[in-house]
Amino acid sequence: MNIQLYFEFEDAERKPIALIVNGVPAGLQTAYRNGHRVFSYKLSNYDQPRIDLILVSLEEPTNVNILAFKDSMSLSQQVFLQSKHHPSHVSFDLKQAGWYEKDQELPIENPREQRIRWTLPINPRGLNRFGGRRMPKKPTTGKPLLDRLEDLKIDFEFYDKQTKKADLLVAKAEEVKNTLVDVFYATDRARKNKNKGLITYENGRGDLVLGKCVVNVPGRRKKGEIPLPPWYLFGFFEDDNKHMLIKSVEELGAKDFFTGVQTKVAESPEKDAFVFLHGFNVSFHESILRTAQMAVDIGFRGASIVYSWPSIHKVSGYMADEATATGYSVDSVIQLIKDVRANTGAERVHLIAHSMGNRLLTEALKAMVLEGFTKEYLFNQIILAAPDIDAEVFVKHIAPKIAGAGKQLTLYTSLHDNALWLSEKLHGGHLRLGTAGEQLAVCAGIDTIDASDKSIGLLGHGYFTESRALIDDIHHAIRFNHSPEERNLRKRISGKLLYWDFN
Repeated sequence: MNIQLYFEFEDAERKPIALIVNGVPAGLQTAYRNGHRVFSYKLSNYDQPRIDLILVSLEEPTNVNILAFKDSMSLSQQVFLQSKHHPSHVSFDLKQAGWYEKDQELPIENPREQRIRWTLPINPRGLNRFGGRRMPKKPTTGKPLLDRLEDLKIDFEFYDKQTKKADLLVAKAEEVKNTLVDVFYATDRARKNKNKGLITYENGRGDLVLGKCVVNVPGRRKKGEIPLPPWYLFGFFEDDNKHMLIKSVEELGAKDFFTGVQTKVAESPEKDAFVFLHGFNVSFHESILRTAQMAVDIGFRGASIVYSWPSIHKVSGYMADEATATGYSVDSVIQLIKDVRANTGAERVHLIAHSMGNRLLTEALKAMVLEGFTKEYLFNQIILAAPDIDAEVFVKHIAPKIAGAGKQLTLYTSLHDNALWLSEKLHGGHLRLGTAGEQLAVCAGIDTIDASDKSIGLLGHGYFTESRALIDDIHHAIRFNHSPEERNLRKRISGKLLYWDFN
């Protein structure tokens, strides 16, 4: 019997697929059905009781209707084709459908067709090269010639949609344009008098306020860089094409602030937002620029938010910053994170902390887990970068409480973090969580990544936003929810525990 298979797509737009029939790859033909192009495959003189098909979509997942025709009878199935890593299996039971009878003989439908199939080509003399009679070739078992000719159809689109010669090459793109980034901020720093028409904030403690900055990010800037005007020109030379600049600072009431965040979230394809908590010795100005740089470099399209807590912005202010990070700003951070997660329409909220900012974040997470907030409002990516936290305290008392607060928690550590080395000395030699020497912290439910080979800079402390490898790793985690294994990190096993590093 002859069976014709058609593959029709639900949205009437043909998608590339691959087909295996009874374990053998099959070449698909183009056909027209119901007014649009489909794929077809013909089984000639088919004598098996069933047809087993394996199909995969070579692009995005799609629905396909599979129709099998024998004379005026038809069988059909609809199947959802996933990616090429997840093939779909389809079977047609011809015996159950009454199409197949045991020991049936296949009729010769066309004597001429049969004659063509068994014609034996020989050389004109009928002799082989040694003078003897040439042995006849075995009859072909392939598709009959008439069937092959019948399947040949003119692909008009091949001719009509040829790419013009003028379109084969494209002109080199213009320079990448500068980007204006909206950075929403919350701060409990003391407000400073306006400077050049901009609101700014000092490094001391103040009242909690909300607002939005617009930051210019030069198009020619390299990933990880924050190019600033030369300090010795006292701010008289600023170039949008060369420097990252805060173009405007606007304080907002709570209603306007969250309306702005909601709008930004709604406009983004992923419907997401991130909240960034900076580390020790960081000014308000630096916290805004770092947030904008991070948003551009990881390709973030949602709402970028920073909590700029009142760091003293002096190395000598370390102890004062510790008191602020563990007490003064904690309640405000908790409230901001909860409102961003629950009241902005964000489907995914990511939390990113650096250095001492991890103390604020972990305190906030412990409080939210304790009150049950994360059971209803789970966070997406939680990133702990170079945490200035006692490693043993974290493993024993903090990690078990926060490990389930997000879909994925990532801890970045480095052997070459000199700032944390100094912190370790100040804390009686107790290993810091962000340090990866002969020992490092590995906890259940948290992916520890040793970034020692990617640490850059004089102190080796800001690598998470300065190293291209780290920027790309964070991009894949936040944008695609990729696991460390999917991000091509190398698995390292220590006893019964594992962590990751860069190849």
